Amino acid sequence: MPRPFRLPAALFAALALAAPAKASQLTAPVPSITVYPGETIKETVLVERTFPAGARDLPVIVDRGALVGKVARRTLLPGQLVPTSAVQDPKVVIRGEAVPLVFEADGVVITTVATPLESGGAGDRVRARNVDSGLVVVGTVSVDGALRVGAR
Repeated sequence: MPRPFRLPAALFAALALAAPAKASQLTAPVPSITVYPGETIKETVLVERTFPAGARDLPVIVDRGALVGKVARRTLLPGQLVPTSAVQDPKVVIRGEAVPLVFEADGVVITTVATPLESGGAGDRVRARNVDSGLVVVGTVSVDGALRVGAR
């Protein structure tokens, strides 16, 4: 009985990559320069790059709008896909920098100053020390940079 012809694995892989599978490829934004932790990702540092179809299964950012304005949590290398865990929203409240502390309840608004004990972005709950009383409170960071506490 004749032996079946077997294609070497390396040749098979090369043929698979050369096959016109344009529709199944992934096009994603990648940095054109190295972006270091803490840096804000700007539109001007992003370029589009095409990756093999297998990249679709990775937890990476494929929308340019989801990257612009975010802050790198780790070093992002040029031409490399950006994992979803490698970026975060910018911090609105920075640990140790005084912020307004706003209490609202039943139409009453009381404003004072607090020192955040942790950094946080809009919508995050952070602990802060009331400068006047010394008490530690938990507040929600608002877009304007204030900490809001109490029933609303």
